Amino acid sequence: MPKKTDMPPSAIGHPVRTDESRPGLRANALRRTRHSRDIPHAVSSSCSKAGELALQLLLDPHVTSVEFLTSLSFSGREVPVEMFVAELDDGSRVSFDIIDERAYRDLDADGLLLLTLKSHSICIIEIDRASIDSQPRANNTCRLWSYRDHQVPVQLRAAIDRALASGRRLTIRSLANIIGLHDPIPTIGALVSQGVLAIDLSRPLRPHSLVGRRSDRWPVARRPGWFGKDGQ
Repeated sequence: MPKKTDMPPSAIGHPVRTDESRPGLRANALRRTRHSRDIPHAVSSSCSKAGELALQLLLDPHVTSVEFLTSLSFSGREVPVEMFVAELDDGSRVSFDIIDERAYRDLDADGLLLLTLKSHSICIIEIDRASIDSQPRANNTCRLWSYRDHQVPVQLRAAIDRALASGRRLTIRSLANIIGLHDPIPTIGALVSQGVLAIDLSRPLRPHSLVGRRSDRWPVARRPGWFGKDGQ
C-alpha cells in the first residue's frame, strides 16, 4: 500500500476518465505540455487552492506533465481519485491529496484509493493549503506567471537559447548582460510560463538566481523538499 506522507506529492497512473465539467481543472487542458495555449485559461479560472497548486507544478523544472484525474480503474471498477498528478523528469509519478479541500473518505474508501494508486504505480502525499502558500514558491510562481502573455521576439529567444546552450545555466544578471536586457524578468517569466526556461521556484527570485533551458535536465538537489522523496 502506498505510503502517505505529510505535505507534498505522489505519483501517477493512466487516467480512465477525465472531468470536462469541473471549472478551471479541465484535464484536457492540463494534460501533456505546460506550454499549451489552453493551460492559462484552464488553471487561472480555478478559485481553489488546487488551481494554485497546478500552476506551481506547471512551472516546476522537475515536472514534465500535469493532469487532473477523476478516477482510475481497479479490480474491474472505477475508483474516485479527484487529484492532480504530476510526472517528474525521473519518470516517477506523483499525486497530490489536498487535505483541506478533499471530500470526506472513510477508512474503507481511503484504503481502496491507496490500493488503486499503488496498482497504477502512484505515490500519494498529503498537502495542505499552508504548503501551497509556502514562500518563496507561491510568490515566485505568481510573479513569473503574471508575465505569461509578454511577447518575446524570435531573435531574443534565439539569443537566449544560444547563451544557455549545452546545458549551461546562468544567473539572471549574467543572462541579461549577455542578451542586452535592462529588465529581464518579464522575458524570463514569459519563457518559464511557456516551458522554455527553468528556474528554481523554491529560492528567492533575485539577480543571482540561476536560469537554464527547460529541455536540459535540472539538478535534483532540492527536489526532496517539494516531492517528498526523502520520506518514501
